[in-house]
Amino acid sequence: MSVAGGVAATKGLLLRYREQLQFVQKGREVLKMKRERLAMEVNALLTEVRARDELEKEVMAGYDALKEAFCELGYGGVRSIALGVEQAKVEGHPYSVVGVPVPTLQIERTPTIADIPSAIGYEVSQRFASLLPKIIRLSQSEAQIEKLVQELKATNRKVSALEQIVIPSTVSTIQYIETRLYEETLEEFIRTKHVRGTMKERE
Repeated sequence: MSVAGGVAATKGLLLRYREQLQFVQKGREVLKMKRERLAMEVNALLTEVRARDELEKEVMAGYDALKEAFCELGYGGVRSIALGVEQAKVEGHPYSVVGVPVPTLQIERTPTIADIPSAIGYEVSQRFASLLPKIIRLSQSEAQIEKLVQELKATNRKVSALEQIVIPSTVSTIQYIETRLYEETLEEFIRTKHVRGTMKERE
């Protein structure tokens, strides 16, 4: 039995390393599939995030309308309307993407603006009430992208470690054991042949 770097060249160990190599290779394929799925999810979310510029324009238009409301109703009037509107309620719910928990937001209660007596106050409130789902959706998409990208990077590191370190090292060890076993078999064959030759000479 030969030993190099703590690795014993035995058939049993060779079998274990071959099984380990198969297991690691399957794990690499699973991680690759996970990486592809994560990338698909991120790309889909990026399409939604690209609407940020348009949403920002809508929000700025809403603030312009709010300025007009301040000019017409004054700070007290706008504040009174705001206090009379029931606030929206947003809840977070967990959602899993290939085992990765990502945040999701759901509007449980929308603002009540139907009873606002002021026309300009109602118009401004309606503007922001219609923007709320878009803002929530954008915030959700950005938070999900951040979470998925973190997992995507971690998965990439794992795949790279398997491909560049674990698998080459295991393959190298298998090759070493195979070589040593072959050499030992050859040595044993030569010794046996030599012994037989010696015995024939003595006969």
